[in-house]
Amino acid sequence: VTEADLVLTFARELRDRLRRTGRVEVVLTREADVFVPLPTRLTIARAAGADALISIHADALAEGRARGATVYTLSDTASDAAAAALAEQHDRADLVQGVDLGGTDDVVAEVLMDLARLDVTPQSTALADTLVARIGAADIRLHSRPRGEAGFTVLRAADIPSVLLEIGYISDGGDLSQIQDPAWRGAMQDAMVEAVLTWADDVEARRALLRQ
Repeated sequence: VTEADLVLTFARELRDRLRRTGRVEVVLTREADVFVPLPTRLTIARAAGADALISIHADALAEGRARGATVYTLSDTASDAAAAALAEQHDRADLVQGVDLGGTDDVVAEVLMDLARLDVTPQSTALADTLVARIGAADIRLHSRPRGEAGFTVLRAADIPSVLLEIGYISDGGDLSQIQDPAWRGAMQDAMVEAVLTWADDVEARRALLRQ
């Protein structure tokens, strides 16, 4: 059992459910079991003109115990030890592929990105909160602290609302069994579809008010 296979299956099924609403177009950052460097995932989302980026995972924690769904938004300071460990694990996986994530940002570019995040960050927070609410309402097990913050590279797009969703932890036997269960996946995916549509309606409503 590998995270890559489990998550790709989950993402394909979620894509199909979202498309069936007739309101959402979905672009997957990968269509097969291949590694896509973290910055490239942002590039793909940007090229697609994405209104949101949802990074889906089912990680394993070598130390400690974690179970249930968790939704992360961007922060330079991790909300807990598990969040810090996962962020480091993701970046280390990217470095293993030979991708250089170093370099110094231009000061002006950094200021412009900070300004962009003034609009994007509240949208990311709203999407994360809506996901947690809908998943919980579907009686799907959430982590004891379902909302986390960490410095995941895939959350650093200044122009795209972004969240990272751990659908569960394959290091936990109960979570693994659920992720392998089509009925459970369907319930989780339905909750995510409801969350995405609710969030999109709220974003459009706020934009309409601003236009007035």
